[in-house]
Amino acid sequence: MEISQRNLRSRFPDPKRIHRALFGAYYEEDIYDRYCGLMPRAMRMFHWRIEDAIRRRNLIFVHVPRVAGTSIARALYGPRCTRHHSIRYYKTVAPRFWAQADSFAVLRDPFDRFASSYAFVRSGGTETCRLSDVFVEQTARLRNVDDYLSFIEDRDALSLDFVMRPQSWFVCDLKTGAPLVKRLFLYGGDDALLSDFLKSHGVDKLAWLNPSMRNPLELSARQRRRIEKIYARDFELVGALRYRRAQESPDLLRVAGVAAE
Repeated sequence: MEISQRNLRSRFPDPKRIHRALFGAYYEEDIYDRYCGLMPRAMRMFHWRIEDAIRRRNLIFVHVPRVAGTSIARALYGPRCTRHHSIRYYKTVAPRFWAQADSFAVLRDPFDRFASSYAFVRSGGTETCRLSDVFVEQTARLRNVDDYLSFIEDRDALSLDFVMRPQSWFVCDLKTGAPLVKRLFLYGGDDALLSDFLKSHGVDKLAWLNPSMRNPLELSARQRRRIEKIYARDFELVGALRYRRAQESPDLLRVAGVAAE
């Protein structure tokens, strides 16, 4: 007799709830991340957990959710390496590898990412990536953007799904706020730079995986201020990236001019 996924879930405890009760975190990645902060030296014994595909490329991609990360991770490493480990995890469990390997992440305009994450949560995920049951239940009564913002404001990072967390949580030192990845690209703004970088690592074309269908999200001035407060570090990171690109553009034009002479 065929047993539905719903029936299976009703027969067995949700592993994420067990994780939460035992380790204070829903997701497996968060368990390791939490203990990387609590006992960093001991966590080095888990260096073997870094996937062979990552080591072979000598390249760490930090997968920030809702920033085309699934497409990039699968193109680089295959279908198994789509986890959401922070850069702190790699730095702690394999410090030598983290230091000598190249590393990068893609960031997105925080307002745009918020709209994408909100649509993802309200729809329960996408066809290829469903929102975890525990967060489907917790967000079932959210009616609008203000409810969603309050949900995020009332919880710490480990009590939120990955799509709700600041992008800085994945790429920065939590104490200093400094990025720990060597390269940052801006989604939609650094497409040519990112494409060239990926080509240098053997990826010529990306398939568009895990897209979410959404309508433009109209935000009030008050809602925008709340988003700016929640994701303040993200706005700083994206602003710094945009400023850097603006400073680099005249230099690139001068180089192109010299090359043309």
